[in-house]
Amino acid sequence: MLKNIILLILLIVASRFIGLPANFSPLLALAVFMPRLTDDLRIQYLLPVTIVAVTNLFLEPVDFIILATMLLVFAITPTVSRISTSLFWGALSAVFIWHIVVNGAVWITNGGSIIDTYIAAIPFDLKLGISTGLYVAMFYSAERLWMSYSKPDKWEHL
Repeated sequence: MLKNIILLILLIVASRFIGLPANFSPLLALAVFMPRLTDDLRIQYLLPVTIVAVTNLFLEPVDFIILATMLLVFAITPTVSRISTSLFWGALSAVFIWHIVVNGAVWITNGGSIIDTYIAAIPFDLKLGISTGLYVAMFYSAERLWMSYSKPDKWEHL
């Protein structure tokens, strides 16, 4: 199991560098899915935040306030996911929180009209929502597949 988790982490880290379209990333989906992967709250909160923070050191610089709000969203997403009634609502809530919080930070750092900032971010955040939904669905499907193969054969005990 540890090998699988390490492989998943390496693939997600690699996704930051392989040239996916802007805001099309499995990172927010990972944060949404973390409560299903482990009961350890430290790992749930720190893994997504650490991946974003460390990989960001090697990517195009981001304003500190914007980066801090991004990390905040990744830090609170596992809680939002645990509280929500489904992965769908957890993912949708995380994207909505991202849209409000991160774009609020963009407005604070860049100025201008707050309405224009939020409207301009809609296409960018729609991609985030689509990718988060697709990756959550992929993680869920992989989990179901893993669970079906890891179940003991019910005829084995007869």
